Amino acid sequence: MSSRTVSPEEARLRDGLEALAKDLRAGALRADPVRFPRRYVAREDREAVALVSSLFAYGNVKAMGAFLERVLSRLGPAPAAALRAGIGAEEIPPYRFQTSSDVAAFLSSAGRVLARTGTLEGFFQEGAEEGLEALSRRLRRECGRLTRGLAHLLPLPSSGSACKRWWMFLRWMVRPDDGVDLGLWSALRPSELRMPVDTHVARIALALGLARRRTPDRAFALELTGALARLHPEDPTRYDFALAHLGISRSCRGRTVESLCAACSLRGRCVLGAGGAGPRAESLPPRTRARYARTTEERHGEVQKGPGGGIR
Repeated sequence: MSSRTVSPEEARLRDGLEALAKDLRAGALRADPVRFPRRYVAREDREAVALVSSLFAYGNVKAMGAFLERVLSRLGPAPAAALRAGIGAEEIPPYRFQTSSDVAAFLSSAGRVLARTGTLEGFFQEGAEEGLEALSRRLRRECGRLTRGLAHLLPLPSSGSACKRWWMFLRWMVRPDDGVDLGLWSALRPSELRMPVDTHVARIALALGLARRRTPDRAFALELTGALARLHPEDPTRYDFALAHLGISRSCRGRTVESLCAACSLRGRCVLGAGGAGPRAESLPPRTRARYARTTEERHGEVQKGPGGGIR
Protein backbone atom coordinates (compact mmCIF):
# COMPACT_ATOMS: atom_id res chain seq x y z
CA MET A 1 0.00 0.00 0.00
CA SER A 2 1.29 3.48 -0.89
CA SER A 3 2.11 5.91 1.91
CA ARG A 4 0.01 8.61 0.20
CA THR A 5 -2.93 9.68 2.34
CA VAL A 6 -6.24 9.23 0.56
CA SER A 7 -9.28 11.37 1.25
CA PRO A 8 -12.28 9.88 3.07
CA GLU A 9 -14.19 9.76 -0.22
CA GLU A 10 -11.31 7.99 -1.95
CA ALA A 11 -11.06 5.55 0.93
CA ARG A 12 -14.76 4.70 0.60
CA LEU A 13 -14.34 4.16 -3.13
CA ARG A 14 -11.29 1.98 -2.56
CA ASP A 15 -13.17 -0.09 0.02
CA GLY A 16 -16.08 -0.50 -2.37
CA LEU A 17 -13.78 -1.62 -5.17
CA GLU A 18 -12.05 -4.10 -2.87
CA ALA A 19 -15.42 -5.57 -1.91
CA LEU A 20 -16.44 -5.75 -5.56
CA ALA A 21 -13.21 -7.51 -6.52
CA LYS A 22 -13.68 -10.07 -3.77
CA ASP A 23 -17.31 -10.75 -4.69
CA LEU A 24 -16.69 -11.17 -8.43
CA ARG A 25 -13.39 -13.04 -8.52
CA ALA A 26 -14.42 -16.72 -8.41
CA GLY A 27 -17.35 -16.59 -10.80
CA ALA A 28 -15.83 -14.05 -13.18
CA LEU A 29 -12.64 -16.05 -13.71
CA ARG A 30 -14.66 -18.81 -15.36
CA ALA A 31 -15.81 -16.34 -18.01
CA ASP A 32 -12.55 -14.42 -18.45
CA PRO A 33 -10.05 -15.13 -21.24
CA VAL A 34 -7.21 -15.30 -18.69
CA ARG A 35 -8.54 -18.76 -17.83
CA PHE A 36 -6.89 -20.07 -21.00
CA PRO A 37 -3.23 -19.29 -20.15
CA ARG A 38 -3.88 -20.31 -16.55
CA ARG A 39 -4.47 -23.87 -17.77
CA TYR A 40 -0.78 -24.27 -18.49
CA VAL A 41 2.17 -24.69 -16.16
CA ALA A 42 5.18 -23.86 -18.35
CA ARG A 43 6.06 -20.17 -18.49
CA GLU A 44 6.49 -20.20 -22.27
CA ASP A 45 3.06 -21.76 -22.78
CA ARG A 46 1.38 -19.27 -20.49
CA GLU A 47 2.98 -16.37 -22.35
CA ALA A 48 2.11 -17.70 -25.81
CA VAL A 49 -1.48 -18.53 -24.91
CA ALA A 50 -1.89 -15.18 -23.14
CA LEU A 51 -0.89 -13.39 -26.34
CA VAL A 52 -3.40 -15.30 -28.44
CA SER A 53 -6.20 -15.18 -25.88
CA SER A 54 -5.92 -11.48 -25.12
CA LEU A 55 -5.88 -10.32 -28.73
CA PHE A 56 -9.00 -12.30 -29.60
CA ALA A 57 -10.80 -11.23 -26.41
CA TYR A 58 -13.56 -9.19 -27.99
CA GLY A 59 -17.14 -9.82 -29.03
CA ASN A 60 -19.59 -12.21 -27.43
CA VAL A 61 -18.08 -14.02 -24.45
CA LYS A 62 -19.37 -17.47 -25.42
CA ALA A 63 -18.34 -17.14 -29.06
CA MET A 64 -14.88 -15.93 -28.06
CA GLY A 65 -14.46 -18.86 -25.69
CA ALA A 66 -15.55 -21.41 -28.29
CA PHE A 67 -13.14 -19.93 -30.85
CA LEU A 68 -10.18 -20.03 -28.46
CA GLU A 69 -10.99 -23.61 -27.48
CA ARG A 70 -10.71 -24.60 -31.14
CA VAL A 71 -7.44 -22.73 -31.64
CA LEU A 72 -5.86 -24.20 -28.51
CA SER A 73 -7.01 -27.67 -29.48
CA ARG A 74 -5.23 -27.15 -32.79
CA LEU A 75 -2.04 -26.09 -30.95
CA GLY A 76 -2.05 -29.14 -28.69
CA PRO A 77 -0.56 -29.65 -25.21
CA ALA A 78 2.59 -27.57 -25.89
CA PRO A 79 1.25 -24.44 -27.62
CA ALA A 80 4.47 -22.40 -27.51
CA ALA A 81 6.42 -25.16 -29.24
CA ALA A 82 3.62 -25.62 -31.76
CA LEU A 83 3.65 -21.93 -32.63
CA ARG A 84 7.44 -21.86 -33.00
CA ALA A 85 7.38 -24.94 -35.23
CA GLY A 86 4.71 -23.40 -37.43
CA ILE A 87 1.23 -24.72 -38.00
CA GLY A 88 -0.68 -25.16 -41.21
CA ALA A 89 -3.69 -23.09 -42.12
CA GLU A 90 -6.00 -26.09 -42.26
CA GLU A 91 -8.76 -26.26 -39.67
CA ILE A 92 -8.04 -22.74 -38.44
CA PRO A 93 -11.42 -21.11 -37.76
CA PRO A 94 -12.32 -17.50 -38.57
CA TYR A 95 -13.42 -15.13 -35.83
CA ARG A 96 -15.61 -12.08 -36.35
CA PHE A 97 -13.40 -9.53 -38.18
CA GLN A 98 -10.60 -12.03 -38.85
CA THR A 99 -10.83 -14.57 -41.67
CA SER A 100 -9.28 -18.02 -41.38
CA SER A 101 -6.32 -16.68 -43.36
CA ASP A 102 -5.96 -13.75 -40.96
CA VAL A 103 -5.94 -16.04 -37.93
CA ALA A 104 -3.41 -18.38 -39.56
CA ALA A 105 -1.18 -15.43 -40.54
CA PHE A 106 -1.24 -14.09 -37.00
CA LEU A 107 -0.45 -17.46 -35.42
CA SER A 108 2.44 -17.92 -37.85
CA SER A 109 3.78 -14.43 -37.16
CA ALA A 110 3.57 -14.97 -33.40
CA GLY A 111 5.42 -18.26 -33.79
CA ARG A 112 8.23 -16.67 -35.81
CA VAL A 113 8.67 -13.86 -33.30
CA LEU A 114 8.72 -16.29 -30.37
CA ALA A 115 11.18 -18.54 -32.19
CA ARG A 116 13.59 -15.63 -32.67
CA THR A 117 13.20 -13.94 -29.29
CA GLY A 118 12.29 -16.75 -26.90
CA THR A 119 10.06 -14.36 -24.96
CA LEU A 120 8.17 -11.18 -25.75
CA GLU A 121 9.41 -9.50 -22.58
CA GLY A 122 12.43 -8.11 -24.40
CA PHE A 123 10.22 -5.70 -26.34
CA PHE A 124 9.45 -3.84 -23.12
CA GLN A 125 12.87 -2.72 -21.93
CA GLU A 126 12.13 0.88 -22.96
CA GLY A 127 8.65 1.13 -21.46
CA ALA A 128 5.13 -0.20 -21.71
CA GLU A 129 3.60 1.83 -24.54
CA GLU A 130 6.86 1.80 -26.50
CA GLY A 131 6.98 -1.97 -26.18
CA LEU A 132 3.40 -2.43 -27.33
CA GLU A 133 4.05 -0.25 -30.37
CA ALA A 134 7.20 -2.20 -31.26
CA LEU A 135 5.60 -5.60 -30.72
CA SER A 136 2.47 -4.76 -32.67
CA ARG A 137 4.51 -3.41 -35.59
CA ARG A 138 6.75 -6.48 -35.55
CA LEU A 139 3.79 -8.86 -35.64
CA ARG A 140 2.22 -6.82 -38.44
CA ARG A 141 5.40 -7.08 -40.51
CA GLU A 142 5.63 -10.82 -39.93
CA CYS A 143 2.04 -11.23 -41.10
CA GLY A 144 2.94 -9.94 -44.54
CA ARG A 145 -0.11 -8.35 -46.15
CA LEU A 146 -1.93 -6.26 -43.56
CA THR A 147 -5.61 -6.95 -44.06
CA ARG A 148 -8.40 -5.05 -42.30
CA GLY A 149 -8.84 -8.01 -39.97
CA LEU A 150 -5.17 -8.05 -39.00
CA ALA A 151 -5.10 -4.28 -38.52
CA HIS A 152 -8.01 -4.66 -36.10
CA LEU A 153 -6.33 -7.55 -34.30
CA LEU A 154 -3.02 -5.70 -33.92
CA PRO A 155 -3.82 -2.05 -33.12
CA LEU A 156 -1.07 0.53 -32.70
CA PRO A 157 -0.93 2.70 -29.56
CA SER A 158 0.27 5.57 -31.76
CA SER A 159 -3.15 5.59 -33.45
CA GLY A 160 -4.79 7.03 -30.32
CA SER A 161 -6.73 3.86 -29.62
CA ALA A 162 -7.18 2.67 -26.04
CA CYS A 163 -5.67 -0.66 -27.21
CA LYS A 164 -7.70 -2.45 -24.56
CA ARG A 165 -6.60 -5.96 -25.50
CA TRP A 166 -2.91 -5.06 -25.55
CA TRP A 167 -3.07 -3.45 -22.11
CA MET A 168 -4.98 -6.44 -20.77
CA PHE A 169 -2.18 -8.69 -22.06
CA LEU A 170 0.35 -6.53 -20.22
CA ARG A 171 -1.74 -6.63 -17.06
CA TRP A 172 -1.68 -10.43 -17.16
CA MET A 173 2.07 -10.49 -17.72
CA VAL A 174 3.14 -7.85 -15.21
CA ARG A 175 0.82 -7.90 -12.20
CA PRO A 176 1.74 -10.54 -9.59
CA ASP A 177 0.06 -13.93 -9.76
CA ASP A 178 -3.01 -13.35 -7.59
CA GLY A 179 -5.13 -16.15 -8.98
CA VAL A 180 -6.12 -13.97 -11.96
CA ASP A 181 -3.04 -12.29 -13.40
CA LEU A 182 0.08 -14.30 -14.21
CA GLY A 183 3.06 -12.26 -13.02
CA LEU A 184 5.48 -13.65 -15.61
CA TRP A 185 7.54 -10.54 -16.36
CA SER A 186 9.76 -8.20 -14.37
CA ALA A 187 10.75 -5.78 -17.16
CA LEU A 188 7.80 -3.55 -16.21
CA ARG A 189 6.31 -2.59 -12.87
CA PRO A 190 2.55 -2.66 -12.20
CA SER A 191 2.71 1.13 -11.74
CA GLU A 192 3.58 1.44 -15.45
CA LEU A 193 0.40 -0.27 -16.59
CA ARG A 194 -2.63 1.48 -18.07
CA MET A 195 -6.27 0.59 -17.58
CA PRO A 196 -7.61 -1.60 -20.41
CA VAL A 197 -10.68 0.39 -21.46
CA ASP A 198 -13.63 -1.18 -23.23
CA THR A 199 -17.28 -0.13 -23.40
CA HIS A 200 -18.10 -1.78 -20.05
CA VAL A 201 -15.24 -0.16 -18.16
CA ALA A 202 -15.83 3.23 -19.81
CA ARG A 203 -19.51 3.26 -18.88
CA ILE A 204 -18.83 2.34 -15.26
CA ALA A 205 -15.94 4.82 -15.00
CA LEU A 206 -18.28 7.62 -16.08
CA ALA A 207 -20.94 6.52 -13.61
CA LEU A 208 -18.37 6.56 -10.79
CA GLY A 209 -17.02 9.97 -11.76
CA LEU A 210 -13.58 8.52 -12.50
CA ALA A 211 -13.49 9.96 -16.02
CA ARG A 212 -15.18 12.79 -17.89
CA ARG A 213 -14.47 12.02 -21.54
CA ARG A 214 -17.17 10.32 -23.62
CA THR A 215 -14.89 8.55 -26.10
CA PRO A 216 -13.14 5.41 -24.75
CA ASP A 217 -9.80 6.18 -26.40
CA ARG A 218 -6.19 6.53 -25.26
CA ALA A 219 -6.90 9.83 -23.50
CA PHE A 220 -9.82 8.24 -21.63
CA ALA A 221 -7.59 5.36 -20.52
CA LEU A 222 -4.95 7.81 -19.26
CA GLU A 223 -7.57 9.81 -17.35
CA LEU A 224 -9.05 6.70 -15.74
CA THR A 225 -5.62 5.30 -14.89
CA GLY A 226 -4.71 8.57 -13.21
CA ALA A 227 -7.88 8.51 -11.13
CA LEU A 228 -7.27 4.94 -9.97
CA ALA A 229 -3.60 5.68 -9.31
CA ARG A 230 -4.77 8.04 -6.57
CA LEU A 231 -6.07 4.95 -4.77
CA HIS A 232 -3.12 2.68 -5.59
CA PRO A 233 -0.19 4.55 -7.19
CA GLU A 234 1.84 1.35 -7.33
CA ASP A 235 -0.97 -0.68 -8.92
CA PRO A 236 -3.52 1.40 -10.87
CA THR A 237 -4.99 -1.58 -12.77
CA ARG A 238 -5.73 -3.47 -9.56
CA TYR A 239 -9.50 -3.16 -10.12
CA ASP A 240 -9.65 -3.67 -13.88
CA PHE A 241 -10.82 -7.28 -13.63
CA ALA A 242 -13.62 -6.36 -11.22
CA LEU A 243 -14.81 -3.28 -13.13
CA ALA A 244 -14.85 -5.11 -16.46
CA HIS A 245 -16.82 -8.04 -15.09
CA LEU A 246 -19.30 -5.79 -13.33
CA GLY A 247 -20.45 -4.89 -16.84
CA ILE A 248 -19.81 -8.20 -18.59
CA SER A 249 -21.80 -10.13 -15.99
CA ARG A 250 -24.65 -7.62 -16.36
CA SER A 251 -24.52 -6.94 -12.65
CA CYS A 252 -24.50 -3.33 -13.86
CA ARG A 253 -27.00 -2.55 -16.63
CA GLY A 254 -26.04 1.07 -17.19
CA ARG A 255 -29.30 2.18 -15.58
CA THR A 256 -30.92 1.98 -12.19
CA VAL A 257 -32.12 -1.56 -11.47
CA GLU A 258 -32.99 -1.52 -7.79
CA SER A 259 -32.57 -5.26 -7.29
CA LEU A 260 -28.99 -5.01 -8.59
CA CYS A 261 -28.03 -1.56 -7.35
CA ALA A 262 -29.10 -2.28 -3.77
CA ALA A 263 -26.44 -4.98 -3.45
CA CYS A 264 -23.65 -3.06 -5.21
CA SER A 265 -20.72 -2.01 -3.03
CA LEU A 266 -20.22 1.07 -5.26
CA ARG A 267 -23.74 2.46 -4.92
CA GLY A 268 -22.67 5.31 -2.68
CA ARG A 269 -20.36 6.61 -5.40
CA CYS A 270 -22.45 5.85 -8.50
CA VAL A 271 -24.33 8.47 -10.50
CA LEU A 272 -26.96 5.90 -11.49
CA GLY A 273 -28.51 5.90 -8.04
CA ALA A 274 -32.04 7.32 -7.91
CA GLY A 275 -32.46 7.08 -11.67
CA GLY A 276 -29.46 9.17 -12.58
CA ALA A 277 -29.54 11.68 -9.72
CA GLY A 278 -27.20 9.81 -7.41
CA PRO A 279 -24.62 11.33 -5.07
CA ARG A 280 -22.01 11.83 -7.81
CA ALA A 281 -24.34 13.39 -10.39
CA GLU A 282 -23.34 17.01 -9.75
CA SER A 283 -19.65 16.22 -10.28
CA LEU A 284 -20.20 15.18 -13.89
CA PRO A 285 -20.34 17.42 -16.97
CA PRO A 286 -23.93 18.45 -17.84
CA ARG A 287 -24.07 16.36 -21.02
CA THR A 288 -22.75 13.29 -19.22
CA ARG A 289 -25.16 13.86 -16.34
CA ALA A 290 -28.05 14.15 -18.78
CA ARG A 291 -27.03 10.90 -20.39
CA TYR A 292 -27.42 9.07 -17.09
CA ALA A 293 -30.59 10.94 -16.12
CA ARG A 294 -32.69 9.46 -18.94
CA THR A 295 -35.73 7.47 -18.01
CA THR A 296 -35.36 3.80 -17.23
CA GLU A 297 -37.24 2.94 -20.41
CA GLU A 298 -34.92 4.98 -22.60
CA ARG A 299 -31.82 3.59 -20.95
CA HIS A 300 -33.16 0.06 -21.32
CA GLY A 301 -33.75 0.63 -25.01
CA GLU A 302 -30.19 1.91 -25.45
CA VAL A 303 -28.73 -1.08 -23.64
CA GLN A 304 -30.75 -3.53 -25.71
CA LYS A 305 -29.28 -2.13 -28.93
CA GLY A 306 -25.75 -3.06 -27.89
CA PRO A 307 -24.13 -6.51 -28.07
CA GLY A 308 -25.21 -8.45 -25.00
CA GLY A 309 -22.44 -9.79 -22.83
CA GLY A 310 -19.70 -8.62 -25.16
CA ILE A 311 -16.07 -7.62 -24.78
CA ARG A 312 -14.60 -5.15 -27.27
